[in-house]
Order: sequence, then structure tokens, then C-alpha cells
Amino acid sequence: MLSKRREKCLKAIKDKGLDGVLYALGPNFQYLSESHACLWQRNAMNSWAKISGASIMPEALVYVNTKGDSTVLTIPKHKDSINTLMNEVVVSYYDQFEDELTHIIDGKKIGIGRDCDTWMKEILKTVDPEIETVDAETLLEDIRRIKDEEEIFRMRKLAKFTDDAVMYVCKHLKPGMSMFEAERMIVDYGLKHGMQDLSFSPTCGFKTRNTENAQAIEPFENERKLVEGTMIAYDIGYMDQGYCSDWGRTVYYGKAPELVKNGYKALQESQCYMVSKIKPGVTRFGDLYGYICDKAEELGYYQYLRFKREEEGGNGHHIGTEVHEMPFLKNTSDLIIEPGMIFCSEPKMFFKNEGYMRVEDMILVTEDGAEFLTNFPRDLFEIDFSKNL
Repeated sequence: MLSKRREKCLKAIKDKGLDGVLYALGPNFQYLSESHACLWQRNAMNSWAKISGASIMPEALVYVNTKGDSTVLTIPKHKDSINTLMNEVVVSYYDQFEDELTHIIDGKKIGIGRDCDTWMKEILKTVDPEIETVDAETLLEDIRRIKDEEEIFRMRKLAKFTDDAVMYVCKHLKPGMSMFEAERMIVDYGLKHGMQDLSFSPTCGFKTRNTENAQAIEPFENERKLVEGTMIAYDIGYMDQGYCSDWGRTVYYGKAPELVKNGYKALQESQCYMVSKIKPGVTRFGDLYGYICDKAEELGYYQYLRFKREEEGGNGHHIGTEVHEMPFLKNTSDLIIEPGMIFCSEPKMFFKNEGYMRVEDMILVTEDGAEFLTNFPRDLFEIDFSKNL
């Protein structure tokens, strides 16, 4: 019996007029095979391949035909990570993949993803010269956009873990430690608790007031030391069981100037106001940042927002099997918000000579509104540098 997820994917395959789809290890592989323990190859490898012209071989492939049959072809190291209830598993070696695919592929028009696509195009031509390959990287986007109960459970758990990780860092900040050392605590916390990976390189961005470092948002200085009067802008994400977190907050090491302290309060209030305005089936993605701007303006802090209403861009992105999933929260987007969506909203402020602050939350759209999956204390800002929390 097909899962609801597989049924939706199968409909998308048929609607596209394909005989099947073939995905290498990547977010579509993880989603379609429902093999959450399998750590997929990162897109950076495949982006490099496109630039260099290299043909990267995949460590595993999933093939699904129009009957809903799913076969995973994998090298030995991944065999215990594949969901055997949802897939037939064929274990082999790289050099045998071509012959194995000859017995797996049963169609002439095959959709493929962009991960390892050069290799897949080449190998499918050797499997059958009449095979036509079609770009199917975005085929599952609309389906992946709406999370099912299992996905929501996994992402809620991961959001809580990220909250806890940064609280651990806040409790262990020490005068004189470097920005790198703070970021290393994020890495070590994930390793200690069994996280599969990071969603991206973590940032504990130090900006110390009235220094050259605080004249601009970037760059951050990896070896800058923590001293009183330093604002720390966190941007953290972990990856586990096939899903990602993305999280942001700011703390101030010492006693903050009132302008900055109230600015952070305004940024948090603006974020919460935006979430309170969400009406599933009515609210557009293009409306969200406007709500944040409205509240920041009401509180007298609009001028400090990093991005203004009229600027092209957005305020965040969807998240799931990838940390930055489509669609992005662009100001021009007419896409209607629906229950089951999980997105990240990340408003920012900059105070020249003082520092840079950000708030980023993972937000779940419910049947009648929205809720925060990230619940790090919103009133935690100043940290007493003379003692731990």
C-alpha cells in the first residue's frame, strides 16, 4: 500500500508525462525514499561539479516508476540506512551501477534531479540510447512544501534541540573567548548529541560597540575576542534524520544601551506580530515582511531594519529536507499560505557603532493560524559577563 506521500509523488510523475524518476542522494532522494537515516550528499559538491565539468558519481539512487514501485540502488555503506518497507534495496558497487540500472529502469522518459545529473544522463544513455531525460528537480516542490505529521514531529524536535544548543552556548560564554570558539561549541554540542550534520556553517557573530568592527554588518572576524559591550548575532542550524533547522537570536554581553536593548525588544515584537496576522488560505507570502515593518515603525525602530519595505527581496524561506527550500518569502510573492507549511522568518536590525541583531524562527502554519517551533526565551538579551546564566 502506497503512503500518502508516495501517492502524491506518483500523481506528479504521471502529470508530467514521465515513465519514472531517478534521484541521486539529495533532498528529493530522502523525501521520496522516506529513508530518514540516510545522510545525503551535499549540493555544494554538485554545484562544484557543474562549474568544473566533473561528473560526480552518486552513492545511492532511488527510482520510482508509474506503478509506484521504488528501488534504491546503493553502495554498501548506506544499505542499513534505507527504508526497506518503502523500497526494494539493491546493494552493489559503483562499477556495477550501470548494469544494475539496466535491470531497474523500465521506461523511456525519465525525470532526473540536478544532483549528479551529468553522470545520470551519461549512464542512462548506456542503459538505453532511446531514454529521454527530463529535468525533474522541482517536480516535488509543491508536495514537499506541505509537511505531513511525521515531518512536523521531526522538525519540532529539531527546533527544540537548536533552542537548547544555543542556550548551552549562552551559559558557557567566557570573556576573551574567540568567535570561533563560540561556534565550535555549537559543533561540539551537535556531535555530542548525535546530530547527523550542520544545516550550514554556524555563526556566532561578534560585534563590539564603538570599534571599527561595528561600522558595518559584515565581515565578522573569526578570531575577535569576546569583551563587555559585544553583541552576538547567532545563525545556527542542525541537520538530523533528513531534516534541517535554521535559527537566529541575538544576545548582548554586558549592559546594553537602551537604544539597542529596546531595539531587540521591538524586533521580537515585530516578529510575533507578523505571526499573529497569519490567516491560512488568505495571507500571502508577500504580506509577511510588511507586517514586521508596520510594527517596527509603530515602535519607532523601522529605520534600523536592515531591509526596508520597498527593497526587493524577502524575509526568509521554507525549510525541510533542505535548509533553504522553495519558495522564498519574497515581497512580491502572491503565493497563499497553507496549513502544514514550515518557513523561517528572519528580520534583522543594524545599529552603527553598536552592532547587528537578528531574530530567526521556524514557523508552522496551522489550520487556523501559525505557531513558533523555535521558543528560545524572547526576553533573554543581556548576559551578565561576570557569571554564567
